[in-house]
Amino acid sequence: MEFVEGKIEEVKVFEGGLVFPKTLNPPKGGIEGGHYGVNELVEMVREKQEWLSRLLQRHSAVLFRGFGIGSAEEFGKVVEAFGWEEMEYSGVTTRLKVADRVHTANEAPLHKFINFHHEMALMKQFPSKIFFFCAQPSPEGGETSIVPSHIIVEKMKERVPKFMTKLSEMGYVVRRSLPKEIDNGAITSKTWKFFLQTEDEDEAKKRAQERLPCGSINFNKDGSAELTYGPMNPVRRIGERKVWFNSILGYEDDFIFTFGDGNAIPSEAMDVYSQILNENCVDIKWQKGDILLLDNLAAQHARRPGKPPRAVLVSICK
Repeated sequence: MEFVEGKIEEVKVFEGGLVFPKTLNPPKGGIEGGHYGVNELVEMVREKQEWLSRLLQRHSAVLFRGFGIGSAEEFGKVVEAFGWEEMEYSGVTTRLKVADRVHTANEAPLHKFINFHHEMALMKQFPSKIFFFCAQPSPEGGETSIVPSHIIVEKMKERVPKFMTKLSEMGYVVRRSLPKEIDNGAITSKTWKFFLQTEDEDEAKKRAQERLPCGSINFNKDGSAELTYGPMNPVRRIGERKVWFNSILGYEDDFIFTFGDGNAIPSEAMDVYSQILNENCVDIKWQKGDILLLDNLAAQHARRPGKPPRAVLVSICK
């Protein structure tokens, strides 16, 4: 059985013929007695695993559409077929486990925009791949937006070269607030106690240093806390490309970004960064049963505001 190359309306083709995302459909004509489903897709993935890995490395995003995947359990079977080791989520947003290897993507209200980011980029250990599965598309909006991170670096160098030089020389610092109580109405929803799995402040400081890149934690009198990351360079080399790995835009208003010397990052640079993201991203208009595989080292993702019901599930791999 062979995958059939497909194409979505939103696709972009970048320099060098980079098709983003690469779309794969079932073989035409279905199978004897019906259409392709989870068993057939699992078999095809196992047979083509090396080829699919090369395809992902080349295109950074692969969309599987038309295979009739209908449940979280079936999605988990497809993920397992790739043979990549599961990774446990460790972050400050709320996720609920719904099946083996499968969690909800984010419990934040659907009307909120989740800005572009690499999964767990503000942790020392982060996944190399991330799968999304659409169990229920939003009736309006709710797209998952993706963008190749090396394109961001190239465009920023073209449009704000002085800023990029300063950023490379000085690095930047991220400060992020954590609430005093779990707030499921926020994107950053976990308390420091929940995030670091301890109620002891000294142990929390130790774990922050162990788990966060150049990380530390400060405690506020009201029970909230502030995580600090850096100084660090948000641009890093992955293979032959430089990618923008750590965002300079927060998910909400609970982020503060400065240069390594403490001076504010110019709003003009942030505006250019945001413009580049929106000019070069692809908004995946979900169809039920879609599976999107991302190279988490090469592509950022975001969530557009949408209306319920919407159910997009996630699985991450080391």
